[in-house]
Amino acid sequence: MASPEIVLPGPGAVGGHQDGPHHSDLDPVGDAVALGHEQEHSGLLPLRHALAESRDLLTQARSDGGFRASLPRALELVRLHPDVEALQTTAARIVMEDRDNRRALACWAGVHQRFPQAPEPFRMLVRMTLRERGEEAAEALLADRVPDPTVEDEADLLALGFGLEELGRLPEAEEAFRRATELFPRSSSPWRQLIRLQEARGGLLSARRSAAEAASVCGGEQFVQAHARLSREMQSLESFAPSAALDDSPFSVKALNAILADVLKDRSGQRPPPRHHLGSTMMVTGSLGSGGAERQLVTTVLSLNEAMGRGRRVHGCEMVGPVSVACRSLSAKRDNTFFLGALTDAGVGVTEYSTLEPFGGRIRHSRVRPFCSAIDFLPPRMKEGATQLVDFLRYEAPDVVQIWQDGMVFAAGLAALMAGTPRIVLSVRTLPPTDRANRWRRELEPIYLALLSSRGVVMTANSNLAAQRYEEWLGLPRGVVPVIHNGVDRLPEAPAAGDEATWSAFLQRTADADFTVGGVMRLDPNKRPLEWLTVAERLHQRHPRARFILVGDGALREEAQDFAARLRISDRVLFTGRSASVGFWLARMDALMLLSRYEGTPNVLIEAQLAGVPVLTTPAGGAAETVVVGQTGFVLSSAERPDIEEAVGRLAELATMDPDRKLAFGTSARAWAERSFSVEKMLRQTVEVFMSQHDEPMLPGGQSQ
Repeated sequence: MASPEIVLPGPGAVGGHQDGPHHSDLDPVGDAVALGHEQEHSGLLPLRHALAESRDLLTQARSDGGFRASLPRALELVRLHPDVEALQTTAARIVMEDRDNRRALACWAGVHQRFPQAPEPFRMLVRMTLRERGEEAAEALLADRVPDPTVEDEADLLALGFGLEELGRLPEAEEAFRRATELFPRSSSPWRQLIRLQEARGGLLSARRSAAEAASVCGGEQFVQAHARLSREMQSLESFAPSAALDDSPFSVKALNAILADVLKDRSGQRPPPRHHLGSTMMVTGSLGSGGAERQLVTTVLSLNEAMGRGRRVHGCEMVGPVSVACRSLSAKRDNTFFLGALTDAGVGVTEYSTLEPFGGRIRHSRVRPFCSAIDFLPPRMKEGATQLVDFLRYEAPDVVQIWQDGMVFAAGLAALMAGTPRIVLSVRTLPPTDRANRWRRELEPIYLALLSSRGVVMTANSNLAAQRYEEWLGLPRGVVPVIHNGVDRLPEAPAAGDEATWSAFLQRTADADFTVGGVMRLDPNKRPLEWLTVAERLHQRHPRARFILVGDGALREEAQDFAARLRISDRVLFTGRSASVGFWLARMDALMLLSRYEGTPNVLIEAQLAGVPVLTTPAGGAAETVVVGQTGFVLSSAERPDIEEAVGRLAELATMDPDRKLAFGTSARAWAERSFSVEKMLRQTVEVFMSQHDEPMLPGGQSQ
C-alpha cells in the first residue's frame, strides 16, 4: 500500500509567522515595520544615510561577530524607513548570519511577503526553508512562486534561477539566468547573476565570454572590469597549470588536479617505516556538536585515551599516543561544543584549526607556498584546509590522521596529503554524495580518487551498505572497505531534574495506556516527525491504549506540536524537548520508531535495543543492519516513501504480542546489540586499521604500480 498523503502546515505557518500588524518575536523585522508605520519618523534620518549605515552595520558584524549588538540599530533604521526593502533585507541578514535559523526563516518570510517581486528575499527564504524544513518544502515554495518554468517575466526568471541555485540544480539555474539575458539583454541584473553563477561553478571561460557579451550588449564599466579580472585569473592559473584554460571544465577541478599531481608524485616514493605501537593519533572533524558521528568520534578518542593512560594493549598493540582532535570550528553553530567538555575533562587536546595562523604564520617556509597561485581557485573549505591545516599537521606530525565524514574529507583530505601524514584514515558515516544530490561537489571525485590511489590511505565505513556504495562509486574492489560498526554503551537510566515529575504527569494523563511508542530524534525534515505523528494517530485509532513519547528538539518542534493538536492526539503525546537523560526515557518505552530518509548507522536504534526495547525503522543508510528482523524489531520496506499503514501494522503487532514473545523480543534485542555494537569491538577494529602494515593503495592502478 502506498503511503497516504500527509497534510503539512501551509506557507503562512512558516517559522510561526502570523499575518497582522504585529508578528511574534520570531520576526523582529516585521515588528519594526509595523512600528514604523504606526509612528511618524519623516525627516529624522535621510534614506541615503540610513542605507549607508545599514551596510556598515552588516560589514562590522561580519568582521567582529557582533550580529546581536548590531541588530537593534538595524531594526531602528527599518522603523525610520519601513517601506525600504534594502533596510529590511540587511536586518534579516543580520539575524540569519547570527545563525538563529528559526527567526531568520520568519524574517525572510515576512520580507518576501512585503516585497514579493524582490529576488533577494525570495532567495534567502528558499535557503532557510531548505535548511529548516527540507527539500520538499523548498521545492514547493519555488513551484508556488514560479509555477510555470517557461515564464518570460524578468523578476520571475531571476526568482527561478535563485531558487534552483539554492536547491543545487545549477545547470537549470544557469539556463534560467541565460534566458533572462536573452529576453532582457539591456538589463544588467540577469547578466550579473549569469556571470556570478558561471564563475562560482568554475567555468571561467564561460563567465569571461558572458562578461564580454554583457559589455557589448548592455554596456557598463562593471562588465568591462569583470572581463579584465577573469582574464587575469585565467592567466594566473595557466602559470601553474599551462593547459588549464583549454576547456571550460571547472577551474577548481583543474587547480585541484594540478596540485594533486605534484603532491602525489612526492608521496609515491615514500614508504612509511614498520610500526610496532600506536603513536601520535589525530582526529579531524568539523565540529563537536551533538550528532551521532561526533559521538562516535568522542567515544573512539576517549577509549584510545583511556587505553593509553592505563598502558593497556588493544588488538595486541601497545598504545603510546597521544590522541588529539583538530576541529574546524567550535563556534560556527550553537551546539558545536556539545562534546568539548568530555574531551577536555579527559585531558585530550582540542585545536580549532580555522582560527590558526594561515600558512603556519611563516608563508616563506610553508609547505603550501609552491601552490599559492592555484589554491585560490579551490572551494572555500578546501582552501581553508590547505592554508590553515597543512602546516599544523606538519608541526604536530601525527602518525595517524583519521578524518571523519565526507564534508571533512573534502575539507581536510588534501591537507593531510600535502602534510605527508603517513597513515590517513577516511571515516565515512553514510551513503556517498552521489546518493545525496545536495551533498555533491565536482571536486569530491578527484580528491577521493587521489587519496585512495595513495599509499597509506584507507577508507572505513560504519555500515555494509555505505561501504558497498562507496566501492561502486569509486571503482574499488568489492569488500576492500573495512566496516567498523558503531560502538555504543548502554545509557544510564537515571533521570535528570524534572524528568520524574514530567513522567508522573503524563502517566496520570494516560492512565489507561498499556503500550508506549517512543522516538529519539532531531525534529527536522530528515527524521520526519510529522509522519511519525501520523503513524501515532493511526495506531491510536487501532489501539486506543497507545501513548507516545518524542525526545528531542529541532526546527520542526512547534510545527510538530501544532500538528499533534490538529490530529487530536496532544493528550497522548509527550514532547520532552532535548534531554540529557535519554536512557531514562528509553526505559519507559515498549517500542522505538525511526522514520529517517537518510542515516549512517543510527546510534539510537542500538541504544534502544541495549535497553531491551524493540525497534521499527526505515532502511535508511545502515539502519537495517542494526536490526534482526522478527527478533529484535522490524524494518519498513522503503526509506524514500515509508508506508504509514505498514508502520502502524508493525507497531500494532508489537502492542498485541503475548507477554512471553514480547519478553523474548526485548531479551534478543539486548543480547544482539551487546554482541554486535560494543565499544571494545569498535576499538579493536579501529586500531587494526590504524596499525595495518599494508600501505599499498586501495584503488587498483594507484601508486603501487
